Parts: sequence; C-alpha cells; structure tokens
Amino acid sequence: MRFTSNFTSSTAANLYEPQLSTVSDNLQQYGIDPSILYNNNNNNNNNNNNNNNNNNNNNNNNDEQSNKLGHLHLKRTLTATENGRLKSICEINGQQISLKTMRQISAPLLVRVDVAVASGALSRPASRLSILDMGVEDSFKQNCIKCRDEYKEAKKNRERIKHELESRVLPSSLQGMSNSNTGFDEEQMELMQHWLEELDSFETRINTFQQAVSTQYNEMLAEGQPNDKSSGIGKALHNLQRATWRGDTESNDDDDHSLIAYLLDFREGMKTIESQLVSTHEAYESLASLTAPNSALVSIENTRKLLFSISNEDSGPLFETIENTHELLNTVEESLNNCARSIDGSSNSLMSTLEKMQFPISIEEVDGIIADWNALARKHGISVSVYYLYYIIYIQTDTYLIFVQPYSLPNCHQTIREELDGNVEALKLLPEAEERERITLEQYSYSCRELSDARKKVATQLSSSVSSVLPSLGLEGSTLKIDLGLRSGGFDKPYYGTETLGVDIADFLLLHEKNTNEDSKSRGGSLDQVGSSGEKSRILLAIETALPGSIGSTCNSFLNSAESMTSQSDFRTPPISIVYDEIDAHVGGRAAVTMAKLLAEQSRFRRKRSSDNKSLSNRGSQIIAITHSASLAAIADRHIVVERGHNGSKGIRTYTLDETNRRQEIARMASGDLASGEAKTFADALIRDAQKELNL
Repeated sequence: MRFTSNFTSSTAANLYEPQLSTVSDNLQQYGIDPSILYNNNNNNNNNNNNNNNNNNNNNNNNDEQSNKLGHLHLKRTLTATENGRLKSICEINGQQISLKTMRQISAPLLVRVDVAVASGALSRPASRLSILDMGVEDSFKQNCIKCRDEYKEAKKNRERIKHELESRVLPSSLQGMSNSNTGFDEEQMELMQHWLEELDSFETRINTFQQAVSTQYNEMLAEGQPNDKSSGIGKALHNLQRATWRGDTESNDDDDHSLIAYLLDFREGMKTIESQLVSTHEAYESLASLTAPNSALVSIENTRKLLFSISNEDSGPLFETIENTHELLNTVEESLNNCARSIDGSSNSLMSTLEKMQFPISIEEVDGIIADWNALARKHGISVSVYYLYYIIYIQTDTYLIFVQPYSLPNCHQTIREELDGNVEALKLLPEAEERERITLEQYSYSCRELSDARKKVATQLSSSVSSVLPSLGLEGSTLKIDLGLRSGGFDKPYYGTETLGVDIADFLLLHEKNTNEDSKSRGGSLDQVGSSGEKSRILLAIETALPGSIGSTCNSFLNSAESMTSQSDFRTPPISIVYDEIDAHVGGRAAVTMAKLLAEQSRFRRKRSSDNKSLSNRGSQIIAITHSASLAAIADRHIVVERGHNGSKGIRTYTLDETNRRQEIARMASGDLASGEAKTFADALIRDAQKELNL
C-alpha cells in the first residue's frame, strides 16, 4: 500500500527598489497582477517586525521610491501521489503558478557564488560576456535579441523558398527556358498540357491504388491479422497508407519519404512474405513429408526397418534393448509430428500466420505501377548530372537498373502545373525574401555594434574599478584588463547562434606591470590560466562589488540559459541575497581584511542615476558568507555557527552567537586553542575595527 505525503518549502522577503520593480515586471510578463505584492494582509505582523528592524535605514533614506515596500512569499509543495509520482504545486503570495514562472521570478533574487564554479566559468567565453552584460542596459540586449531572431527567421524563409525553387523539376527538353525572356512557345505549352493530363491520370491511378491498399489494411487490422507496424510489411503498409503524391517534403532526416520509396518497400515486404512461405513449406517437407527421401519421418521409418532386421527373438537382453530403442523412436516421432503441426496443421501454425500476412493485392499490380512510374520518369528525362539514384527492381526473372530519380516525378508534375497556371509563387517571393534578409542582417549588424560599444564602456569601467582595489587585496602592481575582440565574421557576417549574444569575445587579462621576469606567466595573461586560486577569489569579489550580480550570473544556471536570455527581466538588478561559499579561501592577512570590507560594502545602500537622471537609493543585498576567516566573521552583522557532530551526534547543528560567544568564536577562528588570551584581545580589535568600518 502507498501513502501520500507532502513536503513544503517556503521563503518570504520584503521587497524594496529596485528588486520590487523587477519582480513586478516579471509578474506582469506572466499575466499575474503585481498588486499581490502589496496586498498581503496575512503577513502584516511579519512586515511590521521587519519594518521596525529597518527603521534606522529608512530614516537615513529620504528618497520616496526607496520607501516603497512589497512582500514576496514563495511556496512549493511536493506531494507523493498513490501511483508513486511527485506532484509539484507552486505559489506566489497564495496564487498558484507554474514551476517555470517561480523559477523565472526567484532565480535573479537569490544567487550563490561558488568560487570553484565561478573560477571555472572564467574559461568559458559565454560566462565572461555574461559578467559584462550585467552592466549593459537591457535595451541593447533586448534589441539585439529581437534583431537576431528576425534575421534568423528571414534567413530561414529565404532558404526555404530557394530550396523550393531548386526542387522544381522540368522535363529535360524544357529545362532553363522558363526564366528566359521568350518563355515557352505555343507548341511547348500544348506539349506541357498533354504531359499534365498524363500525369494527372497517373496520380489518380496511384490514389485509387492507395485507397484500395488502405481499405484492405484496415480490414486486416480489424480482423486481428498480424500486420501491425512492428512487422516489416506492416510498417510498409502504414507508410504507404499515409504517403502523399509529392512525399514528405518537410522532413529533416536523411530517409527517403517519397511515395515511390514506400511502394518499393511495400513490394519488398510482399516478396519477403512469399520467400518466407516457400521456406516454411520446405521446412515442413524436410520434417514430415513421407514422400521426400531425406525427410525426418522417412528416416525414422528406415531406422525401424533396420531395427526389425537385427533379430527375430521374442525375449532376452537383445530383444529388450531393441524394444527400448523402438519406444524412444516413438517418442521422437511424436515430437516431430507436434513440430510439423506447429509449422503447418493448425490455425496458429507458422504457415497459417504467414498466409494471413499475405496482402490481397497481387504483386503483379504493384510491379505494373512501379514500371509505369519509372517509364514516365525516363520519358521526361528526370535525372541528375553527377549523382544518380539506383533502384534495383526484380520483376519476374529480369533485373532493371533505373538511372533516373523516379521520386522527382511528382515534383515535375507540380512544376508543369505551376508553369501552365503562371503561378510560380517561389519566383515571385524570392526577391522579396532576399531583400528582407538583407535588411534584417543590416539591422542585426547595427544592433551588434551598439551592444559591442556598450560592452566596451562596461569593460573599461570595470577594468578601472577592479584595478583600483587590487593593491589593497595584496596584488600591488597588478591590473585587470578586459579585452573585447570579434568572432569570425565580425559585424559583416554576425554570429546568430544561441551560445552568446552578439559578435564579441571577451578576455580577462591579469597583468603584472612591475614584473621584469621573462616568463610569460609572470608578465601576466588570461586570468583563468595564469591566476592562482587566491588571486581569482580576490578578483572575482572585486568584480562582484563593482558590478553586483555579475559573478553570481556565472554560477546561476538559469541566468545563463536561453530562457533567461529571451526574458524581458532586468537581470542587472542586484539580488536580494548573495551566498558566498568560501570566497576568501586561499587568502589571508591584509587581503582578507579588504575582502571582508568589500563584502560589507555590498550590503550597504548605493546611489545610482536612473535613465531619467533621478537619484535612486538602492538597498544593498543581504550577504551570507561561508567562511573560516576571523576578519570576515568580525565584520558581519550576525554570526551563525554550523557545527557537525555535536556531543557525539551525527547531525548538524546551527545556532546564532551573542556578543560574548561571538568574541570567543572569532578568537578560536583566529588562533585555534593557542594563546587564548591574546586571541581574545585580537578578536576585540577585529570587532572594534569592523564597527568603525560599518559606521563610515
């Protein structure tokens, strides 16, 4: 017996600007009224408590927009149903939504920065561009996406029309004349009219044959005869039943989906069943025939005669042995008879099954259609100059090699009809499609230039901002330089795939200007190649501080997905919370202190200029740092300990420290169990300096 069970996870957060506008826009994009962010009466008590905790910040912020408050409550329930499947129910502020919508809304709000993942992402061109794109106005990216998609659609349409023109097949005597100035004369038009009537008649014949096949096939299935799609003849019948005169022109695979190919498969299936029936009959004859000299039953009878000739005694050891042998022969004979009946002798025998699979249409009729099809193809000279399609068709005892493309006969039929009707639509549409492709290419190329210029500005500003803090991070004489190059094809033939947006290639270079060592790595190079683990950690944090959310975007699989690339969301908005997983690993001393200050900086208010030149106050992100560094722990507003195996248990315990216990824990982090007195004095100094930093 299965029991249903539920597992619910939920999280709630107050939303201020700019995150509030971002979530509101996302809700509108998915058809959800943004007012649910403001009408959360069930959580008034929580909101009041949170507002009290933030009164100091609000008093210091006189900007009206920054005081705007919303509330977001995300909830997901997993239910194990009776059949063992999991059912997911997602809600936003009590309103049920899809998992995709929840992911879209929540992904930009919480970011986990894993140093190992982020460092590895630096080796990927797409991740390096995503860092820069966090500083690029969304209008540039959205316009580039729009122009790229329009160009891809125009290019695809032009290729489709061109392929349609290339697939047009005219008889060899008329090829190359339909586009000439003179066109076709009256005699040629009359000839085409005759050919059209001839091919119309043949198409009608084919359709009648298909209808007869379809009727017989459906009757066989209704009677339960073994001709489903799992068998060779069954698959051929199914394909022939759904085939059209012109074949499957929309298929993208390499298989031949022409009607003639299905006819040949059908004929091959019929011949296979004939061959199987012959083999089955021969198997029966070799086993149970009394007239075939080498059959198994004749051999048994001959064996009996020889045993009778051995002795005429009615008793004794020899007689008993011979009698035992006769009994064994009788057993063998009975088994052979049973085997013979399974081959031919009952309604479920092999012979009966194959006879039911025989199709009630003669193979001669199929051969006649195939022969006439090929005769018409040869008559109209439908061939290819270099590549030929060879069909080997066995009709009676003769073998015919066909050096034409018989599957092109329906295309020839359609082309003749279009020429006579004066309705060669592709010829009219191609110039328009080519012009559309040219215009969209120009627009896409221009949008790529705009995006590239915006990225260059961000790259210059980011290089300067990060380089200015590198000395305090223990990287004196080092600079970060972000170079932007172009993909192959550049702006003239811009890349239109989905791996990255635009034509840019970004490279993050770590340069050591004061180093005179001839070693190329000492002079610097690509950050992902020449940077140590500690250097990468420090530079990644400096980048994240200068461009909030940028490093998080390289660790967030959703923000790097095509789904987010086509979204209207502003992913440049700093997340509500950033979780740093040992960002300060491999770093110590003064560099660790600076990293702690950079993390604290991200949690503070920031001011920026909006597009309408108004000053907007932005709340900093909530920073959660997993660390073993005393310097970083001292600057935190709250210290939470994660402890494994407390008092011999195998579980994990978490608890928040008060000021006294926090001082002892920071001292332990700084020195372990050594020099506890000096360590506590050092912890007091760290906490005191951290408070000065926070009050600046």
